[in-house]
Amino acid sequence: MSHEAMHYCRGGTDCRETHHLCRMVTRRGDPEKLRPLVKDAKYFCKKCGRTAHKNENLCKPATL
Repeated sequence: MSHEAMHYCRGGTDCRETHHLCRMVTRRGDPEKLRPLVKDAKYFCKKCGRTAHKNENLCKPATL
């Protein structure tokens, strides 16, 4: 079973995953906490366009 079949993320404000960047940013938390998550990004999200170092921080990750 693929990752997408097991988990569907709505993205943005509808995201239920606390470790996804789209949710972290919309909650307007401390931007300094996001810095290590996006530094040296290796993945981008096909849903929201954000980038991250680890694919687990994105709704629909793809390799850069």
